[in-house]
Amino acid sequence: MLVSYNWLKDFLDLDIDPKDLAEKITRTGVEIETVAHPAEGLKKLVVGHILECEDIEGTHLHKCLVDVGEDEPIQIVCGAPNVAPDQDVIVALHGARIAGNEKIKKGKIRGVQSNGMICGLQEIGFADKIVPAKYADGIFVFPKDADVKPGEDVYEALGMDDYILDFDITPNRADTLSMEGAAYEVGAIVDQKPNIEDVVLKEDGDDWTDSLAVTVDGELAPKFYLRKVNNIKIGESPLWLQRRLWNAGIRPINNVVDVTNYVMLLTGQPMHAYDAKSFANGKLEVRKAKQGEKLTLLNDKEVELDPNDIVITDGEKPVMMAGVMGGKTSEVEDDTTDVILESAIFDPTLVRKAALRHANRTEASSRYEKGVNWDNTQKALDMAALLLRNDAEGTIANGEIKAADAQRKPAVVKTTISYINKVLGTDLAASEIKKIFDRLNFETEINGDELVVTVPNRRWDIAIPADLVEEVGRIYGYDNLESTQPLLAETHGGYSEKETKIRRFKQIAEGQGLMEAISYSLTSPEKAAKFTLDPAPVVEVEMPLNSSRSAMRENLITGLVDAASYNMARKEKQLAFYEQGRTYDHANDEYNEHEHLAALMSGDVFDQNWQHKNEKIDFFFVKGQLEDMFVAVGIDPEQVIYKPVAVAGLHPTRTAAMYLNDQYIGLIGMVDHETTMKDKALRGSELYVYELDLDALIPMLKDGMRAKPAPKFPGIERDLSLLLDKQITNQEVVDVIKAAGGKYLHEVKVIDVYEGSHIEAGKKSISYSLTFLNEKDTLTDEVVNKAMDNIETDLKEKLKIIVR
Repeated sequence: MLVSYNWLKDFLDLDIDPKDLAEKITRTGVEIETVAHPAEGLKKLVVGHILECEDIEGTHLHKCLVDVGEDEPIQIVCGAPNVAPDQDVIVALHGARIAGNEKIKKGKIRGVQSNGMICGLQEIGFADKIVPAKYADGIFVFPKDADVKPGEDVYEALGMDDYILDFDITPNRADTLSMEGAAYEVGAIVDQKPNIEDVVLKEDGDDWTDSLAVTVDGELAPKFYLRKVNNIKIGESPLWLQRRLWNAGIRPINNVVDVTNYVMLLTGQPMHAYDAKSFANGKLEVRKAKQGEKLTLLNDKEVELDPNDIVITDGEKPVMMAGVMGGKTSEVEDDTTDVILESAIFDPTLVRKAALRHANRTEASSRYEKGVNWDNTQKALDMAALLLRNDAEGTIANGEIKAADAQRKPAVVKTTISYINKVLGTDLAASEIKKIFDRLNFETEINGDELVVTVPNRRWDIAIPADLVEEVGRIYGYDNLESTQPLLAETHGGYSEKETKIRRFKQIAEGQGLMEAISYSLTSPEKAAKFTLDPAPVVEVEMPLNSSRSAMRENLITGLVDAASYNMARKEKQLAFYEQGRTYDHANDEYNEHEHLAALMSGDVFDQNWQHKNEKIDFFFVKGQLEDMFVAVGIDPEQVIYKPVAVAGLHPTRTAAMYLNDQYIGLIGMVDHETTMKDKALRGSELYVYELDLDALIPMLKDGMRAKPAPKFPGIERDLSLLLDKQITNQEVVDVIKAAGGKYLHEVKVIDVYEGSHIEAGKKSISYSLTFLNEKDTLTDEVVNKAMDNIETDLKEKLKIIVR
């Protein structure tokens, strides 16, 4: 909001430099983005009175004789279409500086001497959007009531001697979207009580309240007040009022519309003025729009109303989009004689949505959506009526219609002096804290350590003790707070035992070549329960952004399938990624969170290469990867039981649930064809997935695999070729070898098996490679030979095997 320094001085006795004041305000939490001085850079701009004005033949130019307060009038050539005799205008003298640092010099135009320039507002730095329409394409003419004299500087008369503070207001401080709110804020900072005047209104017309039947939905408009002003004369607003409007960035329109805008700037209460002829049928209704209704707004934009838009109607058709903008049919025009003033509170959510829906955000809608002071509804209405009496010669009709009159009680917030000091790290006495709230004009009551604050309705952002702490901190001064170390218990870094084990799973998955994916926790209710063995009640969001993000996921696979679709739509067919995250459910009427890990694989085991044969990823490959993970974390894969199950979204014959010690730990399977066929990107692809319940697995984990350094001493290998009966199994032979081989036998493996015509019938030949290793010393042939002799002896005696 643009705040006039000169206007602030109507409320406070300010003698501080505006830039220093802006610095103080910024340090208390309301940032001042810029401080502008409209007259900066301008020079030699004075009031001129046009004595004579003649057309220059053959041109659009005019030769004017202008009194600029000097001994003699000066001659100026002007091309503005609205220049005329007996006007008070803005004159840039010879040597003047106007907007853009342009210098004005004497010279000849079409052969006619011109000793200066008659200016429009844009030429001295006014933005196009705030120049009154009457003067948009010509020079500015001072109103007849303007107290200006030829030769005087124009800066004060036009409000250019002011300083404009641009309040960069956050949504929680919308109370400063009014001059009164800004005055309270600045008053607290400079320790002054602002002079806020009450309105005393005297009605002087006939009663009108029986002439209009008003119906209001209290949910849409909890407060809705109306007054009527008769016999007004439409015209320009007085210069003081225009000055305040354009310094606030608002274009003056006429003396009725300008009054409603002025009152909004002063009190923060948006207002609207209707031409009373709009309700000639004697009805006014506040309701939601009906399907198909249309409304032409004041900016000539026709909108098709939404059933959630709040509208003001004449009992039949809409005449205004409530809280946003009036309609063309109820506009105050030059022939308007009677107006109905509205001051109301509308539902902020519906106003905000309507403004966004129709791309029509206004000064009024921005205030409604952030919040409005309920205590100013009556004051704004009375002040607008009073100004129309003064500036438009209106007669205030007797009576007021209060179609809805809900009241809001001031908030009462309780806290303690010790709590405030603890949070701020201060040692303020109760009297000092009370003084701060007195500066804010909050009523306080102190009982020992207890502090009770009654917060006026103009500060609707304060509701909890933390808000009071913030108020004390910013008014006391953040720069005055001591820098101290926080008094907290010392904490030690590192991961918890559970986090460490979860990270171990992730490391193994990455070691297997899987890339980590992160997907949304929010999904649709259908997907939330999909890919889940026994779905629990879904956790649904109360106010979702859209239907596809309205429920919390019960599995991670659904996010991986979405990621697969995204990648395959971009021709990435080789997929191998995993996700570790939480799933959610509402089982047993409790909200639960679970740690899960899921993976998805598709395509070939290896990228195509001439060195190896292509191998497609299938159920057994993924099962092998999963078993490798079990081994790595210390789970015996032989103890994991796989049972076929039917799971929504997974293939009916390629899906299994996994159990360890009779406890469910996860599932493995292939995404079914119905799911992949629905998605164009996934058609023809086979997606294999698994998902593990880490909450169930982690308590079962052992130490897992540990890295072992390579031995320092070399091993000795010996081959052993045996001829044995066919019915003797390899395991029986290995058991005898290990039993007889001694403590240095490290490994036994089969290197050849033969059955055929070159050996006796019923016999087979098996060759073994035996490795002996002493990890602490050098192994000698003598020890190995002795072990081999023992092995051969036992094989011969126990299994009747011939050593070849």
